[in-house]
Amino acid sequence: MAKPEETPVSEKRFFKTVRGWRRFLLFSGIYLGLFLVLLAGAAEYTSRPSFCPTCHYMETFYNSWKTSAHNKVDCVECHFEPGLSGTIKGKANGLVQIVNYVTMSYKKRKPWAEIPDNTCNRSGCHETQQFKDSVYDFEGVAFSHKNHLEDFRRGKKLKCISCHSQIVQGTHMEVTGSTCFNCHFKKSDDPEHKYDKLSECNTCHGFDNKPKEVLAALRYNHVNVVEKKYSCEGCHSAVVQGKGEVGKERCFQCHFETERLEKYDDVEFMHTTHIAKHTLKCFECHTPINHKIQPMDPNADPDCASCHSNAHNAQVSLFSGENGFNVEKSPSAMFSNGMNCKGCHIFHEIDKNDLGTSKSGGSACESCHGEGYDRIVKEWEQTAIERLKIIKSIYNVSEQNIKGSSSQKKADAEKMLGEAQHNIRLVEVGKAVHNAQFADKLLVGAYSLMKEALTVVGSSASLPSFVSNSEVIPNECYRCHSGIQEVNVKKFDMTFSHNMHILNQKIACDRCHSNANKHGETTITKDGCNNCHHSKAKDSDDACNKCHPFQNQVYSGAAFGKNTPDIMKEGGSKCIDCHVEGGKVVKPDNKVCLKCHDSGYDEMMDEWKADVKKLTAEVNELISSIDRNTLDDQQRSDLDEVKKNVSKISSYPSIYVHNNEMINTILSDGKKKLKGMK
Repeated sequence: MAKPEETPVSEKRFFKTVRGWRRFLLFSGIYLGLFLVLLAGAAEYTSRPSFCPTCHYMETFYNSWKTSAHNKVDCVECHFEPGLSGTIKGKANGLVQIVNYVTMSYKKRKPWAEIPDNTCNRSGCHETQQFKDSVYDFEGVAFSHKNHLEDFRRGKKLKCISCHSQIVQGTHMEVTGSTCFNCHFKKSDDPEHKYDKLSECNTCHGFDNKPKEVLAALRYNHVNVVEKKYSCEGCHSAVVQGKGEVGKERCFQCHFETERLEKYDDVEFMHTTHIAKHTLKCFECHTPINHKIQPMDPNADPDCASCHSNAHNAQVSLFSGENGFNVEKSPSAMFSNGMNCKGCHIFHEIDKNDLGTSKSGGSACESCHGEGYDRIVKEWEQTAIERLKIIKSIYNVSEQNIKGSSSQKKADAEKMLGEAQHNIRLVEVGKAVHNAQFADKLLVGAYSLMKEALTVVGSSASLPSFVSNSEVIPNECYRCHSGIQEVNVKKFDMTFSHNMHILNQKIACDRCHSNANKHGETTITKDGCNNCHHSKAKDSDDACNKCHPFQNQVYSGAAFGKNTPDIMKEGGSKCIDCHVEGGKVVKPDNKVCLKCHDSGYDEMMDEWKADVKKLTAEVNELISSIDRNTLDDQQRSDLDEVKKNVSKISSYPSIYVHNNEMINTILSDGKKKLKGMK
């Protein structure tokens, strides 16, 4: 019997029945769902701390986290900012890190993570920590978060990571002491920076508040130290090493763009960008500052500053051109070029206790600058003495008026007066030779402060003029010859006053000096001086006396403490009667006598000259033959006086003509005294 024919069963395949755009949407949804499941799984897996050390360079950070107080907190809780956007951003950054790892580009840079404050302050973590008044003991130092986070510190807003960072491998988010030191011991030019307060020992260590048991348990019992208020620096010196400087080469670790590197000197921009925006750690830029008790090195130079804290502060301030009031910083050229104290203090001196010290002198200048530069030091010293004398007299007048004032603003005026005194003392103690230009500016600044102080209290006192040397000396000369107007020199057997010529007559330096052949060479001749001076002297004796005071004293009989004027002076003869001929000032010979006297009188001048020359030689011979050690005090005094008189007379070869009787008497009396000593 034939089998019945089987009816084929048709298979219903769902995906085949879906056609067109429905099929596309179906498969897209399936793939998207699978992708989202895979993505969620990957996100979950990569968010686990155990995933981080997959990249071997993260092992150090992972191990430090495992041993830290945060080992119960997942990495993403800190490294991702709160919220969905923070998670997405963090995951995207993680993908970039994986690419860097696979391509091995991570070797070109060190791992870096920015931890914003809001990850620390999120709910359930440290959201109220910065406002608590709790004080923590950090390595023996009382620490308050409130003091550090609520207000700006040195003009910068601190971040959590400013102190909590992984500076030392093996630690995680722990504070290291070196972080504190870079803030507390970094000096700054900012006038609001309270370095003295920040670096003061009790600011952190607070020994005054520690119980005696704690003080006694220290390596040395500090109970007596605190009770008797001993200075920490008396025992602990050189406890700070380093300056926390930022070398420009540090910038090249991250940047190479010229426009960024040009911002190097913009301190505010640097801190805002790197700390406020990117939460960099201080040590990414600053070199470390160490703070610890140093063991004594017996071979090291003694730390004089631990006892003599202010021994050379004034000198250093002048040399570096700072610490003055009402004056801008103006460092010495030698300071700017890296010279230190030993550059000039090159001579050794041994005192009675066999203690050696280094001292300076004018000849130290010549070792670098050449012969003749020692005179500049003498100029600076002499100038400082004269200008200090003037400014002190002005200060005394100002002080008297301000102290006697009843003005309500007296306190403000006294503050200004104190600042003026500070400037004056800085120049007086620090010595102007360390920075002549800054010394000049300090004194002018002090003068301005005193004038302002008098104005504040409404005083009508008038102060004499006191101008800067720069106003009377050309710029090209001022740098080295500041104050030259106070210096007198001998030239052409006469005393030359720079003050009279520069201040009174407004004569420029290049009228007498030139740099054409030799720096500062005196090019003016005696005739050049005479062309100016004699044009005024031909009508009056007054002009003569300014340049020839000794001749005038001899002629009038006032020299050597005498009162024996020359016979011609008594007769009314003037300088111009002998020294002016044809409307010109001349140096006359003996024939000038014949203008008034009989023939043969001219020969008398030659006789006077011979007599004085002979007497001078005899006196000098007697001086040479006398043994000073055999004389008593009075005789030594007489000997010195005779030497002085003979030297003075010999310096003016024609002086005998102006009062022959006096000159002969002085030499004869001296000769008589010397003979009595033999």
